[in-house]
Amino acid sequence: MNHKKIIGIVGYRSFDESVFGAGSNYLEFITRFGKPRIIFPDEEQQADIDLLLLPGGPDMSPQSLGVLPTFKTGNQDVFRQYFYDRRLSTYVDAGIPVFGICLGFQMLAAYFGSALEQHLWRHPQSAERSTSAHGIMPLQGAAAWGTQPFEVNSHHHQGVLLRGLSPQLEALAVCPVHPYSDEQLVEAFRHKTKPIMAVQWHPEEWFDDFSCRMMETLLS
Repeated sequence: MNHKKIIGIVGYRSFDESVFGAGSNYLEFITRFGKPRIIFPDEEQQADIDLLLLPGGPDMSPQSLGVLPTFKTGNQDVFRQYFYDRRLSTYVDAGIPVFGICLGFQMLAAYFGSALEQHLWRHPQSAERSTSAHGIMPLQGAAAWGTQPFEVNSHHHQGVLLRGLSPQLEALAVCPVHPYSDEQLVEAFRHKTKPIMAVQWHPEEWFDDFSCRMMETLLS
């Protein structure tokens, strides 16, 4: 019998604060690649997993970034923020593959020294969780995961401009039409030497081939 990959996801509270764990969309996405394992905030030891998934969520704490909050900065999720501040380095240093989604993308980008834009004025948003917001353009280094432009959903107002991406990271896709400047917005990246990748959209609601191939690469 083949070993089923264990994919850890950082736990969080539901919007009404009555449930702790992970949303069914994330669990459905994870089960396409392995077995989900919720990571709780009081776990002192590194979880025995094959891949760590950093889910989407509210804004990152400006304090952890060393910047002032803007008037558009929203509330943070204490559990996801605690994991970023106190636990993420353990998994990165251990060489555990990591896949970031939306907030997870931003956390990984910031962890490696990227400049996080606190508010992207007029960035397109999906009318519903699973509807398209804009297209993205894969870059040359993304040939293993896809080369053709495609549509994605979008639910974020923080992000990373191409000029602000850490030199440790390689941009794999950008938003080709930036509605308020001539700068490109990074939509996917990978670490140049570590098994770490991230996307700014929500593949747990989109199930796009690009993201699925990235997950398969990390798990291989």
